[in-house]
Amino acid sequence: MCKDFKAMTYVVDENLTDTFAWLLAHQDCYDAFEFDVLSQTLLVHHANGTDQIKKGDYLNANYGILITSL
Repeated sequence: MCKDFKAMTYVVDENLTDTFAWLLAHQDCYDAFEFDVLSQTLLVHHANGTDQIKKGDYLNANYGILITSL
């Protein structure tokens, strides 16, 4: 299955590099992200605050800001 990293929405799966690729393609919708290697935690800082990104999360960049939901 081929993923479209330019798409405005994305569902996070177990492939972390794909999530990074999608985030990098939509850098205008968040301020920063950080990944803690020891805890395997991905945090994204955006206009609405900070969210921990987990498998199954729905990411939306349609409105110029990152919106996350389950």
